[in-house]
Amino acid sequence: MRYLENELYCKDIINAIEHTKYFEYFNGKRILILGAAGLIGSFITDCFIYACNAKNMDIHMTALGRSIERLNSRFGNETDRLKFMQGDVTKLDINIEADVIIHAASYAYPRAFREKPVETMLANMLGTHRVMEIARKNYGCRVLYVSTGEVQEEVNHLSTRACYPVSKKAGETLCLAYLQEYKTDVVIARPCHTFGANITSYDNRATAQFIESVVQDKDIIMKSAGQQMRSFVYVADCVSGLLTILASGEAGQVYEVSSDETCSVRQFAEKCASLVQKQVIYEQANETERAEASPIKQQILDNYKLKLLGWSPQFSIDMGIVNSVEIQRNLLYKRRCVMENLK
Repeated sequence: MRYLENELYCKDIINAIEHTKYFEYFNGKRILILGAAGLIGSFITDCFIYACNAKNMDIHMTALGRSIERLNSRFGNETDRLKFMQGDVTKLDINIEADVIIHAASYAYPRAFREKPVETMLANMLGTHRVMEIARKNYGCRVLYVSTGEVQEEVNHLSTRACYPVSKKAGETLCLAYLQEYKTDVVIARPCHTFGANITSYDNRATAQFIESVVQDKDIIMKSAGQQMRSFVYVADCVSGLLTILASGEAGQVYEVSSDETCSVRQFAEKCASLVQKQVIYEQANETERAEASPIKQQILDNYKLKLLGWSPQFSIDMGIVNSVEIQRNLLYKRRCVMENLK
């Protein structure tokens, strides 16, 4: 799915690049992007692809994903500046050469926490170990560890649902241990609830389901009262924040990535539904859905330290929802036209 062929998506890419402080830092760098097919990783990869094509920057990317076919479908064919690598982050070859590593490889959606809790934990712990070993072997290599705002909340570690925040927290500690013992250059980012048009088809986070319902012109189904308060951030703002941290953040520091807005999950759903004059309908959650639900009632992140680097969010929650829906609708229309032409 070639998002860079969508005009609005390209505008978001341009916005993210323009509002990344010191984006020129990436010129001439060999960048290893882990989790390149995911929501955050794919947007980051698109930013670098656009910078190479439109700004003639010299960036050499290696995009890691679980499927070469998925990477081909998402980004097109390999080029001199973009290479694909299929693999599991927990088994990553530590002899890879890189100047910059972006570790965004993680199962980050509720279904995975229920079905693959072991794999979720290993990606965040063993995967991070492999990443830090690569960085240690590459003198001067800088690492961005993409953590989560969930680590700052108190969770029951004896709950399987805790596989994600507990292992992310362990990953943060491992990063700082490498900095202390081996002087490995690493910065840590904690994004809040991130949403965007380029969400993957297997991601079943609530925001993804809400936006998909709007794109399909359907009522939104909620399986809870949606009273949990959250910081939300549109993917373009999230990525400009992450790249700012990577380009200019202080080694060993933790930066929270969020917009200046918060709302409840219910309010987010209502914002989505209002775009198509649909309703938010409440249904009783089944056992599986209850197992996947986050126990965290309030998760609010403070972007103060990130703003000290010169960054500022550019999208309101409403703007991000509108862009997500419009981009998805345009891509859906194009897919339908292609299918019609194939008949």
